[in-house]
Amino acid sequence: MNKILKNGFVLLKNDIKNARWAIMIIIAYFVFGNKILHSVCPLTWLTGFPCPACGLTRAGLCLLRLDFKGAWEMHPFIYVFLILAFIFGWNRYIRQKKNRNPEKVILIVTIIWMLVFYLWRMYRFYPQVPPMTYNPDNLIRLAAITFGIVKK
Repeated sequence: MNKILKNGFVLLKNDIKNARWAIMIIIAYFVFGNKILHSVCPLTWLTGFPCPACGLTRAGLCLLRLDFKGAWEMHPFIYVFLILAFIFGWNRYIRQKKNRNPEKVILIVTIIWMLVFYLWRMYRFYPQVPPMTYNPDNLIRLAAITFGIVKK
């Protein structure tokens, strides 16, 4: 068991090392999006409308604060992604299994269910309940105001 954990940590260290540029770009994107565009969601800052994943980041932050109810209210699929991350980590770093087809199938089914859930949330909660709200500071609206297409 000790050798399995040691090999798993070595594999994790190598994965982080190999993905360091991607990790830095993702961190920069989140910082830039949050500080400059006031949203990390490209659909939201472009159109103002929420996307199917809107609320997942806030739900993840709620989980880090151990606010399980808040995470569920922001986006219940955070728990599905948490389970998927655990399964991936278990298979990759403990079992060191190469075949990831079951995880891919589960991920595809999850994304389909997220789209269905998104349509329901848009019907039920838009635009009153966060995260299903409209962002009036989106780029398309600001460009339309700039060019005189719509009034502020």
